[in-house]
Formats: sequence, C-alpha cells, structure tokens
Amino acid sequence: MIRQTLIGLACLLPVIADAWEEERALTYVIAYNPLLRAHRELTAAYQPPGTLRRVMEHTSLFVRLASGGSESTTEDGSTTTAAPVTAGIQVTIPLASPKEQREFAEKAVTEIAKIDAVRTQSLADMAKLRQHEADLVAAQTQQAFYQAKSQWLQDRVNKGYDEAEVLWDNSQKLTAVAAEIKKLQVLIDAQRKQVAQFAGDQWKPLLAYLAGRGELRE
Repeated sequence: MIRQTLIGLACLLPVIADAWEEERALTYVIAYNPLLRAHRELTAAYQPPGTLRRVMEHTSLFVRLASGGSESTTEDGSTTTAAPVTAGIQVTIPLASPKEQREFAEKAVTEIAKIDAVRTQSLADMAKLRQHEADLVAAQTQQAFYQAKSQWLQDRVNKGYDEAEVLWDNSQKLTAVAAEIKKLQVLIDAQRKQVAQFAGDQWKPLLAYLAGRGELRE
C-alpha cells in the first residue's frame, strides 16, 4: 500500500513542476513592468526623428522685422519708412544631430540596464517560488507516506503484531509534516504575489498563471 501511494505521487511530480514556465512569466514581466515601460517611452522620446511628426515637433514658423527699410512719399508730401518683414520656417534643433544620437544612446543603455536588473530580480524571486513548490511536493510525499504507514501500523496493532505505542511516533511525524505543508502553502502564495507585482497593473493574469489557473496573453 505504501509503495503504491508513493508511485502515484511520483507520477504527479512532473505535472506540478511544469505548471508554469519561467520564460513565459519573464516575457510577461518585461512587457508590462511599469519601470521598463516608462524607460521605453523615455527612450522613444529621445530617438532621432525620422518621421514627419517628429520633424514638425522641432519646426516652427517665424516672422521677423529686419533693420533698415524702404522709404515712400505720401500724397501730402510726408515720408514714411516701412521695415521689411521676413517670414519663414525655422528648425529649432538639428535633426539627428550628434547630440540627439548621443542622448538616445544613453537612454537606450539605461533601458537595457533596467531590463537586466528587473530580469535578474524577477528570476531570483521565481527561483525562490520554485524552491517552495519543490519543498511542498516533498512534504506532501512525506505526508502520504506517513498516512499510508499509519494505516499499515494500525492494521498490525489490530492483529496483535505491535503495541499501540508504535502509532504515536508516526502520528507526531504526520502532524509535523501537516504543519510544514500549511507553512509552505502560505509562503508559496506570498511568493506568487511578489513575482506578480513585477507586472504592475497587469499582475492579476500573472498571478493566476503562476497558480495554474490561467494562461498569459500579451
């Protein structure tokens, strides 16, 4: 009986371990992390212009009064001077200038560094979640073993092969592993929420995915 119980649990282990994938969770985090989204927007703002919209952002109309001018005589004999007016289009900064390119490169490097930092931290938290999940599987396996052993010992006591005291030690182990399972379930729940927070306002789908209750859709 004990062996059959353990074999049955062993068949479940790959399913539990593959409930979620780090790569999919990480891709989702990078796509929706609020810090990374802000950096992407900032980097895009510094990208050298290449469209009409960006050209217009750096372009303005101007009207100037030049010095000097032309004189004219009115019918009553008085003389007036008219200042020449110059109108045109002015580009306020050089398009794709070295300064723009340098600023864009600096923002891009900063964005890459932030992506790497978020990636490293989220993977560390995912690894901790994996460890808690593995510990839970181990504790559940122990619990099943002690439960099966308890039934086996009870049967031996009923048949007179052993004294009732043999049940006490096994019962203590069963109680201890049950407490460990509850603790790990709390830790797993908290760790899932911590990982999900990397996705900002899109944390709920990630939390559901980590708990095996849904798929991620980008």
